[in-house]
Amino acid sequence: MILSRSKPAGENRTNTGSSSAKKSFPELEDFILKRDYVGALTMLEFLKHEGNVDVWPDVWGAWCWFHLGEYRRALDAYLRVRTREKLDARVADNIAMDIAVCYFYLGMYQESQEAVEEAPKCSLKTRLLFHLAHKLGDEESLMHAHATLRDVPEDQLCLASVHYLRAHYQEAIDVYKKLLLERRTYMALNVYVALCYYKLDYYDVSQEVLGVYLAQHPTSTVAGNLKACNLFRLYNGIAAENELKQMTSDQHTFGQDLVKHNLVVFRNGEGALKVLPELVDVVPEARLNLAGYRLRNREPLEARTLLEPLQPTSPLHYILRAVVAVRLYNETGDDEQLKLAQQSFHLVGSSASECDTIPGRQCMASSYFLAGHYEEVLVYLNSIKSFFVNDDTFNFNYAQAKVATGFYREAEESLLTIQDESIRSSFTFLACLCRCHVMNKDAQLAWELCVKSAGTPDSFALLQLVANDSYRMGQFLVAAKAFHMLDRLDGGPEMWEGLRGAVCGCAQAAAANKPNAATDLRDALALLKGPRSHTRADNIVRTITKWAQQNRIPV
Repeated sequence: MILSRSKPAGENRTNTGSSSAKKSFPELEDFILKRDYVGALTMLEFLKHEGNVDVWPDVWGAWCWFHLGEYRRALDAYLRVRTREKLDARVADNIAMDIAVCYFYLGMYQESQEAVEEAPKCSLKTRLLFHLAHKLGDEESLMHAHATLRDVPEDQLCLASVHYLRAHYQEAIDVYKKLLLERRTYMALNVYVALCYYKLDYYDVSQEVLGVYLAQHPTSTVAGNLKACNLFRLYNGIAAENELKQMTSDQHTFGQDLVKHNLVVFRNGEGALKVLPELVDVVPEARLNLAGYRLRNREPLEARTLLEPLQPTSPLHYILRAVVAVRLYNETGDDEQLKLAQQSFHLVGSSASECDTIPGRQCMASSYFLAGHYEEVLVYLNSIKSFFVNDDTFNFNYAQAKVATGFYREAEESLLTIQDESIRSSFTFLACLCRCHVMNKDAQLAWELCVKSAGTPDSFALLQLVANDSYRMGQFLVAAKAFHMLDRLDGGPEMWEGLRGAVCGCAQAAAANKPNAATDLRDALALLKGPRSHTRADNIVRTITKWAQQNRIPV
């Protein structure tokens, strides 16, 4: 990007009258070498104010705006230069290339493609065409541009960046490490390697590599932001936010959009609706994180609206699309949404770049979960269980898979570790816990949960589950209580038959001299008595009571 200007700044200045004044007057190069682009712009404005009408101050002004991250102002400046009369052909060629680069940084890829066609053939054009082919999804042009890349640092860095953008993080690391071995003074390569390790969920490794760069450049915005992200993953949002505080002052202009975006993430979505909408399509993750915020607030339609304009290209995008589809399936029962969710989860989990990452294994588990293949679910969840010891969502999903595969003791242990009240009050949680209690021979605990949930919309379904499971497991007193309650609520013939069978089961247990069977039989018979007892209950009560007296069983 550095333009070749024809004349140094000093040769176009008027004579100041003394050699000492000339010596002390700063050169443009002094500002550029110190990366003081604001100072350079100030000097260029001074020169134009003093009457300098050459083209190079405008060209270098645009260059400085670009390096300040003000791509729109740089583009406007280059466009003004291009309209000058009698513009040198070499300058015009450079301007065409720089305009294309500005369009690219502004995300105007089609305009960049049109502009770069006017530029002469050069290595920068090759690299820009390579990136444009990736951004525009033109695989044929991408492969053609790839074949023209040379074994020089600039082209290899370009190749590594596209590997990174295509989520081929290990391939990018291989390129960066090769360059580092050859050019150890390229310290910024450590940041790129650290970023790749971050994407692979190796946060400790990322932090270690990043420390090499931060030791020499402790005020770097990009490196400091990455360090904060590592701290967020390794510890919590508070540690990450403390790291970012030094980058939120007015003296930092580069990367402020990224910093504002990440602060929202570190604060668990606080201020999301105020900050993220204006950053959509500015910070790539802003649209996805805003969609995630909508999902957490049970707004799947709004989340889908945010995701629809973009073709999924990142694992996070596919994951969000899958979660949205699951939510919509739960609300509408649309099988197409379920199919879309399975496909999206499976695509991420089976991809070469994600299959060995924690999110990748979670995705494969989710895909098998939706398909009902719970044994495969446990294969993936067991492999990452140690990373989610205190994670309520993970423990809930893990417990459901354990219940589905018959490991009720492990499922009960996982369910009892959950602290989130929104999960604990859900029907799925209560149903799983009741089933675990019953299958683990603690049906009375399941009955107590039914009593606590009385009057809720799911109480009837919960009673049915406990009644049938308890009956099947031979815990007849709880089954009798549950069927008795169902008979009073519903009055259907199935409920009476269940109650009658459960009471007879209690009598059978008493006949077999099982512990506490006599007490259970007495409590079960009490359910058949009273003013609201079933009309056919008297005959059963008399028969069982007579048999109990004959066998000296106190009822």
